[in-house]
Order: sequence, then C-alpha cells, then structure tokens
Amino acid sequence: MQLSVKYRPQRFAEVAGQSASVRILINSILMGRVPAALLFSGMRGVGKTTLARLYAKALNCPTFSEQQEICDQCESCVDASRGANQSILEFDAASYSGVEHVRDFEVLVKHTILHRYRILILDEVHMLSKSAQAALLKILEEPPPNTVFILVTTDPQRLEDTIRSRCLQMPLQPLSVADVASNVRSLLEREGHAAEDAFVENLALLGGGSLRDVQQVLERLMLAAQGGELSVNLLRDTVGIVSVEEYGDLADVLDQRNLPLFLKEISRWYWEGRDLVQLYIDGIPILLRDFSVYLSGLGPEVSYLTGIPYESLSGNLTLSLEDVRRIDGLWEKSFEAMKYATYPKVVWELFATRVCGQ
Repeated sequence: MQLSVKYRPQRFAEVAGQSASVRILINSILMGRVPAALLFSGMRGVGKTTLARLYAKALNCPTFSEQQEICDQCESCVDASRGANQSILEFDAASYSGVEHVRDFEVLVKHTILHRYRILILDEVHMLSKSAQAALLKILEEPPPNTVFILVTTDPQRLEDTIRSRCLQMPLQPLSVADVASNVRSLLEREGHAAEDAFVENLALLGGGSLRDVQQVLERLMLAAQGGELSVNLLRDTVGIVSVEEYGDLADVLDQRNLPLFLKEISRWYWEGRDLVQLYIDGIPILLRDFSVYLSGLGPEVSYLTGIPYESLSGNLTLSLEDVRRIDGLWEKSFEAMKYATYPKVVWELFATRVCGQ
C-alpha cells in the first residue's frame, strides 16, 4: 500500500501543515455554523480531499462536539473510514462532468438521511461542464436541509464566480519545509527505517509544498535502499537533487564574486563528481529566487526552497536585488549552452568570469 494511502490522516490532529483551516472547520461544527457548501482549493498534495473526508466524518460523529475530535470508533466514523457510510457520497467530477450527473445529485439529496447530515464531496469540481456548473448553482442557491456540498479543486478559477460566492472558501497553503520534514520523520519512524538528518532535510525540499509528492519519492527511495539507511547520496543518485550543502557552496561564490575562488570551487565540484548541469540549470534559479525573496524584505515565515536558513542570508548576503537580476540575466544567456554542453565545466567557468565582471 502506498505511504500516502497507508498513513492518510484519520483525525484532524494528524493533518500536517493546515492548522488554520482545521481550526475553522472544527469551530464551524462547535458553533453550529455548518455551511451548505465549502470549497477546498490548492495545489496537489496539500490535503484538500483528506480534509473534505475528515470534515464529512466529523459532521456525523456523535461525540465530536464534546471531544473536538473525530472519535473514529462510532458506526458512522468506522463506515466512513471504510467508504461504506451511505450519508457520505464522493464523486470524481472528471468522470461525472455532465449536466445529467448533477441532476442525479438532485435525486440523491432527496433520499432519506441516515445520519445528521448528508455530505456530497465533488473532487476536481472544476472539470464540470458549463451546463453542469449551472445546474449545480441551482442546487446551491436553494440547498436541501441538512445537506453539505464539499467542492474540491486545484483550479478554482475555472469555477463560475457565482458558485464560489455560495461556498465557504478554504484555500489551502503549500506545506512548509518544516512540516514536510516532520511528516517524513514520522513516517520513517513508523516504518522502522533509518535516515540521515540531511536526507530528510533535502527530501523535504523536493515537493515544493506538496506532501504527497514527497511521500511518493520517499517510497521509491525506501525500495532503492533495500532496508539500508537513507542517505543524501542515495537521494542524489536516485532522484537527482541539488543538496542544501551545494546550495550553500553556490551561494558563497555568487555572493563573493571572487573569480579565483569561483574557479577553484568549480574545479572541486567537477572532481567530486557533482552534476554540473543540474547544479546550473536547477540550482542557480532556485537560489536566485531565495535571494530575491529575502532582498524583497520577506522574513523567515516564507519558505526558502534551498534550505539555507534565513539567519544565514541575513548575516552574510551582500548582493543587492540589482545584482541578483544581473546574475539571472547572465545565467539565462548560458542556459541553452549548458543544456547541450559536452564540457559543462567550461560553461561554468565562462559564467564565473561574467559574474565576477572579468
């Protein structure tokens, strides 16, 4: 069973990185202000469908208001976990995209309610046709009693404004590197698999805010390791990454703009067998992005994709935004040459001379 499925949260306390949204959902039940429709939006792998299912379970959990958490023991919760709760209906809008399917929803919501609420979860709801969206809007304008529609989408802009205006909108944020790393450590502990701290830190950077993407990579690496310790070298060899250490080395030479030092570092990277093409094509733009974010005045609450600590940038970076833009322009000029380079070390050395103003 895939890690993302095996360890899918069954209680709100297990959800990673969405504490504000979780609190809103819990309070809506405790305060008796359950909306007729909610819209969960955000990039893939941040917990949209998971939160939709948990909220559906919580609505019909008889002890939720007392415990402020899903009991996961009552008949309603157990049936929901098995996908057998007849009060919770889930549809993939990519497969049920026509107006005739939405009209089927109208029939379904007229059936007798078995629990306190009937919940319809529409995943990838932006895939509904225009006519289907119009039919859905008609239902939302006069929602049936004790019925909750939960709409889930990665692309809310493709939904009609009138539908969005009828929903309690719940935009989910990309997960921070710290939240992803914490989840990875938890999964490794539960799986009984050893890993270097540096492995976890570098793996957490790969998802770009998507926990599911990281979990899928982790599963592949666990197979590659054959029960052995998960290391940065394994991550680099299997997936191909620019490590936090490499970002740090690159940051130093770009910031100092000292040509002899820059050339010496390029030579060291070459003899250590580092992937000079990836370091150039992937490493430089991500590093310059972090430089730009920092120099724009954003603080440590922003996710820095290189893994370089905010404090390190704050204490050492001497580049200006103008310098960063100039280096970005030089990088772009050599991009095509690096993509097809027979000798990437030479492209790096030419880039170094330009960055250092030689």
